[in-house]
Amino acid sequence: MLTLGATALLATSTAFAHAHLVSSEPAANAEVAAPTQVTIRFTEPLEPAFSKIALADASGKSAAPAASQVDSQDAKVLHLPLPQLSAGRYAVHWTAVATDGHRTQGDFAFTVK
Repeated sequence: MLTLGATALLATSTAFAHAHLVSSEPAANAEVAAPTQVTIRFTEPLEPAFSKIALADASGKSAAPAASQVDSQDAKVLHLPLPQLSAGRYAVHWTAVATDGHRTQGDFAFTVK
């Protein structure tokens, strides 16, 4: 009976999982040399069709023409390839949809020296 209750609790907690940001490269508010990509790690595997990263420059204009992609080796990681970025502040907006369909989103910024 105890095993059944523990199994039900585990199933309930994973059924309502949300993909939350664990870490990012560049990190939030970091001052860095021009990065070649933005990488974000999440707590849950992502649904590639609905998860994305967008990058905007200080004027709000899109700064990354390529599309972001979920890592083929680790579905908890999302990458956005970047063109050569000039010095300035950049805003990252991410949307993560876990494989169970729950959506989370957030923003952070970094500065290129």
